[in-house]
Amino acid sequence: MKREFLTAISPKNAIDIIESIGVTLKTEPIHIEEALDRVLAKDIISEEDIPPFSRSLVDGYAVNVKDTQGAKETNPSLLTIKGEVRVGEESFISLENGKAISITTGAMLPQNADGVVMEEYIRRLQDEIEVTKPIFKGENICFMGEDIKKGERLKSQGERLTAFDLGVCAALGISHITVYKNPAIAIISSGDEIVDIEKNPPLGKIRDINRYTITNLLKKEGVQCNFLGIAKDAIHDISTKLEAAKAYDMTIVSGGSSKGERDFIVDAIVKLGGNILFHGVNIKPGKPVIFGTLWGKPVFGLPGHPVSCILVLVRFVMPLIRRLKGELTTEGKNIKGILATNVPSSYGIEEYIRVTTNYRGETLIIHPLFAKSSVISPLSQASGYIVVPEGLEGYEKGEEVEVFTWQ
Repeated sequence: MKREFLTAISPKNAIDIIESIGVTLKTEPIHIEEALDRVLAKDIISEEDIPPFSRSLVDGYAVNVKDTQGAKETNPSLLTIKGEVRVGEESFISLENGKAISITTGAMLPQNADGVVMEEYIRRLQDEIEVTKPIFKGENICFMGEDIKKGERLKSQGERLTAFDLGVCAALGISHITVYKNPAIAIISSGDEIVDIEKNPPLGKIRDINRYTITNLLKKEGVQCNFLGIAKDAIHDISTKLEAAKAYDMTIVSGGSSKGERDFIVDAIVKLGGNILFHGVNIKPGKPVIFGTLWGKPVFGLPGHPVSCILVLVRFVMPLIRRLKGELTTEGKNIKGILATNVPSSYGIEEYIRVTTNYRGETLIIHPLFAKSSVISPLSQASGYIVVPEGLEGYEKGEEVEVFTWQ
């Protein structure tokens, strides 16, 4: 029996439907050593000033700035050395006019000092120094709270944590933070022609490419992935695999999403009580994409061709995964550049063209890779892809376009 697509909808409508799905977010406290690239569930607010005391930025002498005014090589200011403050020590010295206190980088600034003269502008005598250059108030000092003030919001809920953010947490003595739990996603491959990569496929069979590409792209997002196996082109086998995915936050099936006699993804979802929200999107490649819900959780059916599968994953699935992670920004990294050649396209369908990029001076040059969706090698060459909207017949050489990267 030949199956028909449900109405193939526009890419914008597909994105709107995906974005309309409600998500349930769970949180957990974790140590900052495990928090890289995790998403904050609670603002980070500083409970102290950083630095907690005013400190010197250089090796030199803490002084009253007014005592250095007019100083020069031929007429230096003469100051008496009163003492010394080393890094790691608390300073109990109070500076007096006409005096100077030796200080090391990072050491606590003595009371009443308002500047530090670098060693390069000092001539040391026995108990005195000659200052050969005037300094301004606050020179070579990092004042208490200048870096971070008590009560300051440092990172907001929904933002992804970087290594630098975690360094700030360490500076504040924050060892544990509350983040959103990463979603657990079930991956299923589908098709009688698919075999495990460790097998030598006989004629008519192919190795399971999509499993590894999907899984590794999701791992870069910090997502927990579990491969549930290869489903045969039989509704009971696909249904069994989907039932095994019940405990997961999302299910992704590659293959079996088209309208052929042996494509049973839609039937299996409906049989198990799920809802199909769309089947078919007006895009090239990747038209036979399925999106629905099963047990109240999102489920995607992606095309079997590797290029179609990955383009649909990046374009439609990844933004929802980022929402499941708690991120406020769900778009990937995009860059703009200039086309090196014409890009023809069919009017009335949104087309995705894989591209490579290189810089010519400061200008990013974009080189389209024209290849069939069944050809996989250009995927490893491509920097990303460009989008030709439904209402265009392509782009001309020299036009500025946006490259959507794989990240």
